[in-house]
Amino acid sequence: MKSKLYLLVICYLILATLMLISCGRTTTNSTTSSTTTKTSSSTSSTPNSSSSTVTIGVTATITVEKNPSGLAYNPSQGEIFVINLGHSIPQSVISDTTNTVVPSAFSGYGCNLITYDSGEKEYFVTSNSYYNGYVISATTNAQVATLTIPETESYGPSGIAYDSGKGEVFIANSYANTVKVISDSTNAVIATISVGKGPMGIAYDSGKGEIFVTNSTDGTVSVISDSTNAVVATVTVGKYPHSLAYDSGKGAIFVANGSDGTVSVISDSSNKVVATVTLPKLSQPSAVAYDSGKGAIFVANPGTNSAPGTVSVISDSTNAIVATVTVGTGPNALTYDSVKGEVFVVNSADGTVSVISDSSLK
Repeated sequence: MKSKLYLLVICYLILATLMLISCGRTTTNSTTSSTTTKTSSSTSSTPNSSSSTVTIGVTATITVEKNPSGLAYNPSQGEIFVINLGHSIPQSVISDTTNTVVPSAFSGYGCNLITYDSGEKEYFVTSNSYYNGYVISATTNAQVATLTIPETESYGPSGIAYDSGKGEVFIANSYANTVKVISDSTNAVIATISVGKGPMGIAYDSGKGEIFVTNSTDGTVSVISDSTNAVVATVTVGKYPHSLAYDSGKGAIFVANGSDGTVSVISDSSNKVVATVTLPKLSQPSAVAYDSGKGAIFVANPGTNSAPGTVSVISDSTNAIVATVTVGTGPNALTYDSVKGEVFVVNSADGTVSVISDSSLK
């Protein structure tokens, strides 16, 4: 009888020990599982530690003639042609290999706008104090023709763009509220299009075969079909829209609104504003350029008084500002060099051109 009792006691003790071991294992596993879950949750909820901004700056500053007013990129020669408002002053041509000024055979008179015609390999230049414009060979940098524009509408050119699909140049006139269409084969005006009040900037949308024109007084953008030379849509944007650029990667037009410090993003599929980017305080954006290599929009902000201007860099994927670059005084025009991956910025107030490398942009 006693032996049976001892046997029961021993069995009970063994069973109790096994239960304790099992509980210990369960507790340990539960604790481990809980810790792992907490760690995983903490990691997933932590914001991306990488900064939304990148380091980008001016890599060169080039002195050009006084009062530079515009520029255009010539990929076939690897040059940037810079025009100025002076009278009978040689224009500046910059080599993008050396970032130095090379000789120019053209001396303009009040030049204020320029565009590069890749089909004819020519520059088309307008004058704000001369009743005609100029056609310049992009190979020799010498004048090869004169643009004849009716006197009543030639004074006050405010925007220019080249349409590669049609071989035409579109010139806005802020005083007449019109856009002139010039054939690059005859250098003659072939059409006049009425738009909104105070047209300023022009951009060519190669994807849609359309011309977008900012109307500064109306706060709108006119959309012109290059097949019919007729306005097919009018888009309301911000206050005093000035310049604009076509983003071929996104099928969008980025419009700089000078009076409210914003950039309106227009979808060229719907001709509607799909986003508005707010620039830093006191910004008065004056020019826009699209960087196709990085999918970025560069916006010039002249600044106030004699303070240096800035260039805001916007990602076209997020429509967010990813960098701000300090440049010279009074930046009012810029262009993108697709071969070098650089943006050239005209600083009208100090007679320089700032060169910005996009290499650090993702």
